Amino acid sequence: MEKNYWQIDENLYKVHISSDVYEMIVDDFKVEDVAKYMKDGETYAYDIMVKKDKLQKVLKRLEEFDC
Repeated sequence: MEKNYWQIDENLYKVHISSDVYEMIVDDFKVEDVAKYMKDGETYAYDIMVKKDKLQKVLKRLEEFDC
């Protein structure tokens, strides 16, 4: 898995995810801050903001989805 996250503040990370797993990740981790990427009116990816204490859990879940 390539690195798909960036630290944007002392305790906050941005994680890039595909639209395929968006609903599952957002529901499981109660994500509220989101940026979406669109092309031709279709959403194809998202950046979700997660706190440092949730980052490893999110990354582990993404590995489970083979993302």
